[in-house]
Amino acid sequence: MRTVGLGLSVLSIVAFMAGAPLHAQRGQRNLLTAEEIERAKASIATAFDAVEMLRPRWFQRRELARLPGTPTEPLQDITVRVYLNDHVAGGADYLKTIPVETVLEMRWLSQNEAASRFGPTEGYAAIVVTLRR
Repeated sequence: MRTVGLGLSVLSIVAFMAGAPLHAQRGQRNLLTAEEIERAKASIATAFDAVEMLRPRWFQRRELARLPGTPTEPLQDITVRVYLNDHVAGGADYLKTIPVETVLEMRWLSQNEAASRFGPTEGYAAIVVTLRR
């Protein structure tokens, strides 16, 4: 009986994993799509609400980083900068001005990813918001 229970557990896990391609099972923690927002929309009014509810990790303070060339300076908090359709828009509070129904997707970028995409970012991570057309 114990073997049957274990076999059913393994089968259910395999069936769950087969529901999405391998690339879709990884990396989604940095992407928030309109479909996911729509499923939770009852309690979400703004892009800020969506991130706060569905990806709160994006607002968490990151590890402290030392600015290059200043080894004796105090460590600085890593914060987030919002980009709207690939243009800098402001800090996390800017997301409160974006109605959630206008969002196509939001993507979180690390400090290095943001710097690679947008140039020098003074150590900011990024939330890139793409609006529906």
